[in-house]
Amino acid sequence: MTLDQIAARGAARSPDRPAIVVPGGAAITYAALDLAATRFAAALAGRGAAPGTRLLLGNSNTIDFFIALFGAARAGLIAVPVDAQLAPAELDNVIRHAAPHAVIVDPRTAHLFGHTSAPRVTVEAVLADAPAAPAAACPVGDDAPALILYTSGTTGTPRGAVYRHAGIARKLDTIRDWFGFGATDRTLCMLPTHFGHGLVSSCLTALHYGGTLVLCRPFDLELLPRVFALADEHAVTTFSTVPTIIRLLLRNQAIAPPRGRLRFLTCASAPLHPEEAAAFEARFGVPLLNCYGLTEAGTWTAMSSPSPDRDRRAVGTAVGCEMRAVRRDEAGTVALAAGEIGELEVRGPSLMIGYDRDPAATAAVLRDGWLATGDLGAVDDRGQVFLAGRSKDLIIRAGANVFPPEIEAVLMRHPQVAEAYVVGLDHAVLGEHVAACVVRKPDSAASPLTERDLIAHCRTALAAYKCPDTIRFVDAVPKTSRGKVSRAALRGLFTATA
Repeated sequence: MTLDQIAARGAARSPDRPAIVVPGGAAITYAALDLAATRFAAALAGRGAAPGTRLLLGNSNTIDFFIALFGAARAGLIAVPVDAQLAPAELDNVIRHAAPHAVIVDPRTAHLFGHTSAPRVTVEAVLADAPAAPAAACPVGDDAPALILYTSGTTGTPRGAVYRHAGIARKLDTIRDWFGFGATDRTLCMLPTHFGHGLVSSCLTALHYGGTLVLCRPFDLELLPRVFALADEHAVTTFSTVPTIIRLLLRNQAIAPPRGRLRFLTCASAPLHPEEAAAFEARFGVPLLNCYGLTEAGTWTAMSSPSPDRDRRAVGTAVGCEMRAVRRDEAGTVALAAGEIGELEVRGPSLMIGYDRDPAATAAVLRDGWLATGDLGAVDDRGQVFLAGRSKDLIIRAGANVFPPEIEAVLMRHPQVAEAYVVGLDHAVLGEHVAACVVRKPDSAASPLTERDLIAHCRTALAAYKCPDTIRFVDAVPKTSRGKVSRAALRGLFTATA
């Protein structure tokens, strides 16, 4: 299956079913989406866009984004979604690297690409060039490249992970089958459609099984207090989110639980503490399911079961792929026994082909069919995956390995802690020492939690070498545009206050 067949199948099965609904805005049926993709593909060909060239999508979280995505696939082009909010230099790096035929913009984003050399055009303008009777679509094999997702645009050499049509299709099948999704499901998306979690695991999965996608602006803080009311209004059955949103929901005591058809939420893109999942479920009455993946693996590789007796310490079970923990030394790569902590690797049909135009970077992470994730963790004998942090975030204190998630879990058990993150700081004698950045709960102002209190709390559950040596209390933790905690920025907080 190629990506554009998602729209074609929906049109054949349920032409009048809404494919995408924008709350308070437009909607499009599967028949209209499929027709628009066909016309868009024909217009691209008429503009001289050859199969295999790239089309940059700078109009995330719009119906037109999906018309362009499916139209590009139908014309044999490779879609390159990009975050229009990147700094100008970052956008320049990505555009220079991708060398697209054109950049698709909309009225919100056109000015953000004004400094680039690539032609800018809207979906409306492309469709205006479509012939009255579009020719047959360009035949593309499902092994052809379909999509490039950039993992970073912050350096002079951004890395674009390239995926085949077939690999994405297999991932969509896996997610649909694991969670039992069907055409009666309605998915809310408030994640960016320019990265894998929002695009593949949320939006394309919903359209792949013939459901309806309720599409919102990404990370809309104005929407957050009424997200459950919106879910009830649109009969939403599921949506996916990130830990930051979960924490904001928990901190707002005015938000009422959903009353409608919401079956469960999924949460990924950053670690979610078991205590946070339990607190969310207790308050809102909706299962919150941890998932784990990364851009290079085609998004989710481990997914949690909706079963109430699932192990909330795990980020899920490896599904549709193999996962293992390994150790590397002079002799090579050694697969570790079940439960042992090492670097996690993934093997399966949905891995990226490689980094676009970067064979050296590709060879560094793809070895003998296995993708090195850069994450530390363990896989038990049932295939459950447990994270122990990023390999680059591992703290080595006086020769002893310290895993930040273990300490963060203890910090989060304190009743006055809302968020906690641990980093290693340089130390002249120890090599590194342990530092924690903590957000207090709003109701703790009457009796503020102190550094001494929290370190004493840690010493009741952790060996002395694992306990934080210093703690900084902050009102908010620095996050990236994808909702992930920026460990580099955390270290900068300690440097700034030193």
